[in-house]
Amino acid sequence: MATFDAKLALKYIGKLDREKSSPDRDNIVMTTRVFFRFLCDNKLLTDNNSEKWMALFKIKYVRAKKIPSTYTREEVEAIIESIDKSHPQGKRDHAMILLAARYGLRVSDINGLRFCNLDWECNRIVLIQQKTQRKVSLPLSEEVGGAIIEYIKFGRPSVDLPYVFITAHAPYKELGSNTMTASIADYMRAAGIDSTRKRHGPHALRHSLATNLLKANEQLPVISEILGHKSTDSTMTYLRVDTDLLRRCALDVPFVPSTFYEKLYE
Repeated sequence: MATFDAKLALKYIGKLDREKSSPDRDNIVMTTRVFFRFLCDNKLLTDNNSEKWMALFKIKYVRAKKIPSTYTREEVEAIIESIDKSHPQGKRDHAMILLAARYGLRVSDINGLRFCNLDWECNRIVLIQQKTQRKVSLPLSEEVGGAIIEYIKFGRPSVDLPYVFITAHAPYKELGSNTMTASIADYMRAAGIDSTRKRHGPHALRHSLATNLLKANEQLPVISEILGHKSTDSTMTYLRVDTDLLRRCALDVPFVPSTFYEKLYE
């Protein structure tokens, strides 16, 4: 490998371009990039400039970002209203779904919520987001706080675990990642909401919160802060959902008389 140079790398990439589909070509290139980082880190090449090799082994195929699945404010409220809060699991699901619908918390942060994250004296939820490692501090509303208290006092099994939300049946433990998704799907069906070709988990509630805030003319930096995004760039994806807002951004096409083109080709 010590004799491998940029000329051979370009020849190899050209072969991939000719013989592989774009997705297959990029899968191979991604694996190659990992391998060359290893070689450079361990000084196994004549030229161990990792940035140069990464520039040569570029990813060509860019997948378009999917438009987030969202639900209207009325649909979200219908989901919440469909929860049967007369039994322990319903009390748990009600509190969890409110955290997703009102604050846009990710399922990992809801499942991982601990008692130490609840600041009852200051009425706040303070946690470090698992995905971004960013600290967020959210006001604990009467609605959400009441739902959590209702679950802790009358729904949560009396076991010594640090997590607020746990399984409804023994052996009691932290919730799995699919538990909340399955519950929301059930409540959507109960509310008569059509989720065909749309995501129906807690992330859809997060997307819905952002989109509905946009429709209410909330500013992007505020939405970004609520969702715990590192920058407004991540929040911009919701603009693709709000077509009415996009129409406002469109510029009118000026009228061009036919004589303009006649003069252009004289």
